[in-house]
Amino acid sequence: MRWLPVRVEDSWLHDVWHAGAGRLAVDPAGEPAPSASGNVIGGPVICNGQRRWLRVAPFLENAMDEEWWTGTRDAAALTGIRKPALHDAVEWTHPDPVPVPVRAELLTFVDDPPLTPGGQFLDRTVELSSTWLADLRASLDALAGQSTSRRLWAHGVERYGHLLHAVYGRPLPASVAPRWGSTEHLDLHWGNLTAPSLTILDWEHWGLGVAGYGAARLYCTALAVPAVAAQIYALFADLLDSPSGRYAQLVAAADILVNVAWYEDTVNLCPALHQLAAQIMA
Repeated sequence: MRWLPVRVEDSWLHDVWHAGAGRLAVDPAGEPAPSASGNVIGGPVICNGQRRWLRVAPFLENAMDEEWWTGTRDAAALTGIRKPALHDAVEWTHPDPVPVPVRAELLTFVDDPPLTPGGQFLDRTVELSSTWLADLRASLDALAGQSTSRRLWAHGVERYGHLLHAVYGRPLPASVAPRWGSTEHLDLHWGNLTAPSLTILDWEHWGLGVAGYGAARLYCTALAVPAVAAQIYALFADLLDSPSGRYAQLVAAADILVNVAWYEDTVNLCPALHQLAAQIMA
């Protein structure tokens, strides 16, 4: 790993985004905006008279694994999932102020907005139609059945062991045990799902993991709105109420608690996460 001698500011990302638009011969149709992490930038463009979304990601070795950088590219081969299609892409080395690998990806433009723009955690009641729920279940089932060699260290045996010990500090009960080898969306939350029609966004973080992790992560990020959380639990009850699903919930809850330690818990999610973990550990 090397630290880039460059500050990743919005103005630099804007320059890289416009360079990507030029390389793909598309016309900007609005101002691009950096992602919540500040490492990726996206915005609308026009390509052959059609509205598309241009996502541009520099490879920042100090901030991401290579699997993050190639996630959207690798997800193009997945089938049966409601997600944006990858229409074109280009890679180059951006020279200024230091050489940085960059990947620009031209994706389907999604008209429907995310359920929590710019955030992960649900903070209000939302209407989820039966079609929306069915599409979500079908998409995650289709994903789980597809093979991949993608492995992210943050979602591996070693890191999960460290995480569970640090947060809970005691052995797991016999009713909690992971089943590894399922293909999962490892960052599934309400900022990555659109409505009223479902599209699953942000395919940086996906790969092999614990069966039920995607559903567990989504459930945990809904706990501040119990009625919606209950809908998600009912939709994935067979996964979540299994030994692997319970393990996945403990990991997701611990991961969120660790991350929220850096930010304000604006939806008062922490008490619900602690309650969920206590129930499972008991």
